[in-house]
Amino acid sequence: MNRQTLIGIIAGGAALLVMTVGGWFFLAGNDVPPAEPERKVLYWTDPMVPGYRSDKPGKSPFMDMELVPIYEDTGAGPEGAPAITVSPQVVQRLGVRTTAVIRNVAMQRLNVTGYLFRQGEALVVIADVFDRNTAWLKPGLPAEVRVADLPGARFAARVERIESDRDIGGRSVKVRVRLLNPDLRLQANMAAEVHVSAATERRALLVPREALIRTARRSALIRVLDDGRFQPVEVVAGEEFGEQIEIRSGVAEGDKIVVSGQFLIDSEASVRESLKRMDSDPAPAAGSGQHQH
Repeated sequence: MNRQTLIGIIAGGAALLVMTVGGWFFLAGNDVPPAEPERKVLYWTDPMVPGYRSDKPGKSPFMDMELVPIYEDTGAGPEGAPAITVSPQVVQRLGVRTTAVIRNVAMQRLNVTGYLFRQGEALVVIADVFDRNTAWLKPGLPAEVRVADLPGARFAARVERIESDRDIGGRSVKVRVRLLNPDLRLQANMAAEVHVSAATERRALLVPREALIRTARRSALIRVLDDGRFQPVEVVAGEEFGEQIEIRSGVAEGDKIVVSGQFLIDSEASVRESLKRMDSDPAPAAGSGQHQH
């Protein structure tokens, strides 16, 4: 093989290598997903101070922490309601906890403090109940009694009598609970907690009472959406059942809602909605404030 032939073979191999590598990069480039568009920052805020806004990043003037960017929302939540995006860092700082809306048998519960009294050989607890919703209380319902002087001890009891307390204007009822198996350690005049519960005859949508935002104008929950978005939704609340409350409209079974940190999220959503309305309001026409003659 002469020298010219060898040079030709090497040159041809190099060209083939360049074409192969170039083709691989071209094909691989087609598999690379397009870059996400840059998100627009509306302003920076301190998540612990609702309503505070800054037009530039930096340290919070209130706490030793960096301000958090608030991005322009790219869409609304279900039913066209406004939704806001909250970063995972802010969610963690706020201590946000969530739960699901459930449909279950509504349980009436009563937790009240009274005092032990001795009636003959029996021990009873007498307590005043100021709860408005006491129509469900009936003689014969099972109860449980706990005494602070005996930590961890629980005593079976039964509701014996319910009567209006006329001494305080009939605004309460007096509940008498009889202990079924009095313990010798129990003494008269000991403070005691009485716990009574009873199932209702219907199933209802239930959420924790602490999740509900109540103001003079509305009742609302914060619904959790995808991609770190949260949506305030107005709801119609119903009866309270112990630590739970019935929701008659506004959310559905299985919806995920915020239980802790919801007030700060709702406040931030209100601020952003106000800013949007201000930006969308048309400026008054020149001379519109002048009176016509």
